[in-house]
Amino acid sequence: MKPREAAASLEQLKKDLSEGNYRKCYLLFGCERYLRNFYEKKLIAALGGSRDDMNTNIFDTNPVSAADVISQAQTLPFFADRRIVVVRYSGFFKKNSEELAEFISEAPETTTFIFVEDEADARLKMYKQIAKNGLCVEFTTQPDRYLLQNIGAFLKKNGKRMSEDDARYLLDVIGSDMGRLMSELEKLISYALDREVVTKKDIDEICSRNIEDRIFEMIDAIMRKDIRTCLDRYEDLLALKVSPVKIIVLLENQFLWMLQLKSMYDSGYNNQSIIENVAYKKETDPDTGAVRKARGAIGEYQVKIYLEQALRMETAELQRAVALCGKADESFKTGKMNDRMAAEVLMTGLCT
Repeated sequence: MKPREAAASLEQLKKDLSEGNYRKCYLLFGCERYLRNFYEKKLIAALGGSRDDMNTNIFDTNPVSAADVISQAQTLPFFADRRIVVVRYSGFFKKNSEELAEFISEAPETTTFIFVEDEADARLKMYKQIAKNGLCVEFTTQPDRYLLQNIGAFLKKNGKRMSEDDARYLLDVIGSDMGRLMSELEKLISYALDREVVTKKDIDEICSRNIEDRIFEMIDAIMRKDIRTCLDRYEDLLALKVSPVKIIVLLENQFLWMLQLKSMYDSGYNNQSIIENVAYKKETDPDTGAVRKARGAIGEYQVKIYLEQALRMETAELQRAVALCGKADESFKTGKMNDRMAAEVLMTGLCT
C-alpha cells in the first residue's frame, strides 16, 4: 500500500469499530507490530471474542493448515451470533492457499476472519479476496507527529509530562517502534517516581537502546529472511563494541530460549503459564520489603518477546538456527575462520 492508502485503511478500521459495522474478514499486516496487535485485540473484543471463548478459534503456530481453518470457519457459533477465526503468521499471504482463498467468499455469514501477518503480497488471490470481502489494513511506521501525541497522552494518563524537545529526543534515542517506545515510557514513569516532569537526563540514564533490543530486531529480520536488516543490526552491535563472538553467543542463547518456550507451548502450556514458570520473579519480605528470593531466569518482557518470535517459527527451523550458531562458534574456536567471518557466515546462513 502507498502511505496514504495505509492511513486510509486504518481510519476505516477505526470507523468500523466506532460504528459497530463489522466486515466478513480483516487482514492486519505491516511492520508496526504494537499498533497492529493493539487493533487485533480491540477488534476481537469488539466482536465479542476472547482466547477462552469457545466461539473464538486462534491459529498461531506454524504451520497453519488451511483445511483446519476452513473446518472451524464452517462451524456455527454456539449460543452466540458470531464465530471468530484468528489466523496469525500463516504464510498464506506470501504463498497462496487456493483452497482458503476460494472459501473466503463462501464462508458462513456468522464467521468473521482476522488474519495477522508481518507482510502480505497484494498480488495474491488471498489478499484480493480479503480486499473484496472485507478490509486490508497496513500498519506502517507512524509519523513523528502521531508518536509525539501518543507520548504526551501516555504521560498525562500517568500524571507525568515532558517538553516537546525532550519528547523528540526520546524518539531519536528509541526510534519509531511503538512497542519499544511504550516500554521505555513505562520505565521512565517508574524512574521519575514522584516527579511530574520527565527530563532529558532521565532519558539518558534509562533509555539508551540496548544490545538486547538489537538482537530482537536481528531475529525478526532472520525470520523474514531479510539479510540487509540483519547485517545492519549486526553493524550496530559492532559500533556498540560488542564482539562478533559475543553476537554469536547472544543469538545462540536466544534461539535456545525460543526452542524451549516453543516446546513448552507445544506440550500444552498456554502463554500465561509459560510466563509464570519461566519469568524472573522477586519475592519480598512483607515486613521489611527486603528481597528474600528470586526465581526464574529471564524477565517477563523477554519471555513474551521470545515466545512471540518462537511461535512464528517451526521447531526444525529453531533447531537449525541453534546448530548454525554452534557451527559458527566452533569455526572461530578451531581457527577455521576469524571472528568477523564466522559471524557474517552465520548471518547469511540464518537468512537463507
